[in-house]
Amino acid sequence: MISLPRSAKLAFGFVIIFCIFAFTFQLQPSLSRDRLSTQDDQYSRERFPLERATDRPSTPLFKVPDNLHLTHDVAIPQNIPPWTQEDTDMLDTTIGFDMKTKFIKEEYGKEETIDNADKLNFAELARAEKLYKSLWNHVHPTYQKLAGRNDRDKEKALIQLAKTHPEIDFLLRLERRLFPWVQYVRQSSFSLHSTFKGRGLVFCAGNNQFEFVVTSIQAVRNRLKSTLPIQVFHMGDGDMSPARQDYLRQMATDVEIIDVTKILDNDYMRLGGWSIKPFAMLASSFEEVMFVDADAYFLQDPAVLFQDPGYLATGALFFYDRTLFPGWTVGPDWLKSITPILSSFPRISRMFRMKSAHEQESGVVLINKKTRFLGLMGTCKMNGKWERDLVSYKIFHGDKETFWIGFEMIQEPYVFMRNYGGVIGELRPDNENSVCGAQLHQDYRGRPLWWNGGLYRNKNAGVNRYLQFDYWMTGGGDQKHRERDTDDPVVLQKILKELGLSSKDQIPKEPKDADWDFGESCLAGARVNMLTQREKTLANGFVGIDKVAREDSRRINNGEEVKPRDHNWETV
Repeated sequence: MISLPRSAKLAFGFVIIFCIFAFTFQLQPSLSRDRLSTQDDQYSRERFPLERATDRPSTPLFKVPDNLHLTHDVAIPQNIPPWTQEDTDMLDTTIGFDMKTKFIKEEYGKEETIDNADKLNFAELARAEKLYKSLWNHVHPTYQKLAGRNDRDKEKALIQLAKTHPEIDFLLRLERRLFPWVQYVRQSSFSLHSTFKGRGLVFCAGNNQFEFVVTSIQAVRNRLKSTLPIQVFHMGDGDMSPARQDYLRQMATDVEIIDVTKILDNDYMRLGGWSIKPFAMLASSFEEVMFVDADAYFLQDPAVLFQDPGYLATGALFFYDRTLFPGWTVGPDWLKSITPILSSFPRISRMFRMKSAHEQESGVVLINKKTRFLGLMGTCKMNGKWERDLVSYKIFHGDKETFWIGFEMIQEPYVFMRNYGGVIGELRPDNENSVCGAQLHQDYRGRPLWWNGGLYRNKNAGVNRYLQFDYWMTGGGDQKHRERDTDDPVVLQKILKELGLSSKDQIPKEPKDADWDFGESCLAGARVNMLTQREKTLANGFVGIDKVAREDSRRINNGEEVKPRDHNWETV
């Protein structure tokens, strides 16, 4: 056996690591598409083979519970090779110095304004995030063992340790480049991560969403009798007036009002609109956090979702949007071009099969930040000022797709509740087989759970008449082999070859999903279901709460002193 000198071993080790991350950037989309389309039906029990230049041991594969695929679509991530001592040794070489310089360069400063999307290299960003994940998991146990009375002491010890440990120094510099808003009142994400405890609900609201969030919180607290603690995030007094903040504090028990810009650095985030949502989840003190849109309403205690089998298995639960606007390829093509290493989910998604331009509805999102902290960090990155303005929100509709794509960027597991967005509300006057109203989401047993879009007949079309809640219809999504139903001709040919068939007409047919009339916000093509009497009473009772909330908001606008505890919220 030939014995190589240490310098040669280090150089060889670097080449291996570099090849791993270069692979994610250089692989062509056509190859990614080929791999996506040739997997077996049992996607919930498999993963794509990670093509690596080494057989280095990696972390255990993510395990999927039996039968979970019957109720959830599971994203099984690729394994990212763990950081080793050889990698640390390599950082002190000339080639290692070049690599560090490449990955820690700053794209933009706090005060900088950029208008060129080419400056944001998302392919390089995806590689850097996977490298960050490997480093973070390597250094985290060291941080936990550091001596100190509190996290401030531990952070001081970590900074001191970084002077003699190049991998720690590299991690902190890489974190500052990728997630600069975290190192604001802290010096590392470790200290933030260590503060999380308990579970609760997170809402985001400004002055314009005030009435919605009042109704949603009162519905949860006084009608559903949920005892989950609640945090409402805003972006400062200019976003939500002090009078409205005081109202929210007083109106129900265990409600905390928080300015997110006091926790994370808004000079980098420059928050506005939808973008606050993932950052509020990150800033929340809850370990298990459920984000709820201000205009989302539950028919069951939201606490049931923390026992959802998909959430328990993966630590991240998402819901599907409506099936709308087929034939769209911009999003899938972009994602495959920046990170060919993908989980098992994209190939079965409607977006990749060209069946819908929408995939996720972000009105309710659950994330366990102890186990899926890095996935949430990846989502936040896509909602930073320049990332969203120049790329994310231009390709996708707002924040919605950034949740699952953020998890794809860094390769963390997640699940989607298997049913697609349905509808809750009224029968269509000219078609008793169609239900019109707000977008409904079911639990894993198929029962109505929550809806979003408010209480009006069709707020997007300006139909500001309160709905009468009597009926609901599922949006479908229960087919066993949905991935075979595709409008992508390349994927279709692969499927036909797999099945030994010559045309799409020969593929066994499964029940067709219902169809949306988007302009009317109506759904038809599935069974019309009646809400139970309890569900009707709850849903229609929320209208009474909303009327009070709107009147109180009007009075606050007029400068009047309004005391929410003067109302009997259980009977309004």
